[in-house]
Amino acid sequence: MRPSSNSSGFSLIEVLFALAVVGLALGATAALFGNFGLGHRTADDADHALALAEDTLAEAGLSAPLAPGARAGRAGRFSWQLAVAPFDDADTPKNLRLYRLEARISWREGFSERRLALSTLRLAAPPPP
Repeated sequence: MRPSSNSSGFSLIEVLFALAVVGLALGATAALFGNFGLGHRTADDADHALALAEDTLAEAGLSAPLAPGARAGRAGRFSWQLAVAPFDDADTPKNLRLYRLEARISWREGFSERRLALSTLRLAAPPPP
């Protein structure tokens, strides 16, 4: 008996090509989800750094009067620095002093270092002589 020349089904080459296409599609999808996770982590770290900078500025001058200088510390994997400097303004009342406060936050993300800085002006009593 002779095999019929009209055989149904796919050849081996067609099956291998289909598997390669499916593999490429799955690889692209996995890379896409990996980038979403990385972007989410970066945004979460920036959110934590922003909250730390806001807290650092808000706490400045609460436990001790504002005075020019710098302080630094760590909060988990975040490093913070607070710099306080006099700010000259002709419109400031004589019994008050205007200070510029700058909070700088830094943290490591993989092999790179990320930074965030916030600054504000605040009125306070001048330091005693």
